[in-house]
Amino acid sequence: MKTSNNNAYLKTDIRGPESEKDLPGVMSFACLVCLRKRLFVLPLITAIWIIVSFFITHTARDSPERCVFGQLINIGAVMLGMNVIVRYWYLKEVFRQKKFSDDVVWWQKFNIAGALIGIVSALGISMVANFQTDAQKALHYIGAGLAFGLGTVYCFVQTRLSWKLKSNNIGNRYIAIAQLINSIALTVLLVTFGISKILFKLKEKEHGFSEARMMFRGVYLLSTISEWFLASAILTFALTYTWDFRYVEMESPKILLKLPNRTVTNQNGGTEMTTQQV
Repeated sequence: MKTSNNNAYLKTDIRGPESEKDLPGVMSFACLVCLRKRLFVLPLITAIWIIVSFFITHTARDSPERCVFGQLINIGAVMLGMNVIVRYWYLKEVFRQKKFSDDVVWWQKFNIAGALIGIVSALGISMVANFQTDAQKALHYIGAGLAFGLGTVYCFVQTRLSWKLKSNNIGNRYIAIAQLINSIALTVLLVTFGISKILFKLKEKEHGFSEARMMFRGVYLLSTISEWFLASAILTFALTYTWDFRYVEMESPKILLKLPNRTVTNQNGGTEMTTQQV
């Protein structure tokens, strides 16, 4: 246990108890990719990777840039998923080690729901990058809904969990406040983006894309700018995990090797089947 400014933090092995088998494949992959004892760097790397991906490809509409953009965002979506999973394990271990005055089981279920929402939201970001509007419009918009809509819901869920920890003297209250402000900003941006996007699409059907962009340039710019800020706000929220991730360490997965059965001769001259285990 480490204490700072009257806030208690848990030194957490996010593998959990040995008997648990939750998400072994994902956690093993995370062990290979992430800095296991410096997981606080993960949110920063994620944000930098996705921001750089936006700028170095210039556009996601033309080839080969759209292909490069899709590949880079796929990797960024996986990184976001890793942030979601590490956050889930951190909270799970906190709930396991600390005793709260209310129902811990309920809060853990809330934590699980948040993790599932976060993973689906990360999948939506990948869909947005790989299904362009000119080729797969429906899938692109579904991905946008998952990325931004569920992404906003995820941020509110995690904000509520952070306030729960704060009320029990775990975690940093300034982080909880920052998450709340970020979530409110996300909501405003989501509403602005949704309304402006719908208005522009209605005008686009009537006048065509090029003419609509000229005639309703303000609506088009509002839609585009709010979309960029919306994506940036989600990344900003991920950066708030840096504080808590300082107190999380991840160990490499253990491997149990079981060789095929073989027949051996015992001391009495009989035979028996044995299983080799390393």
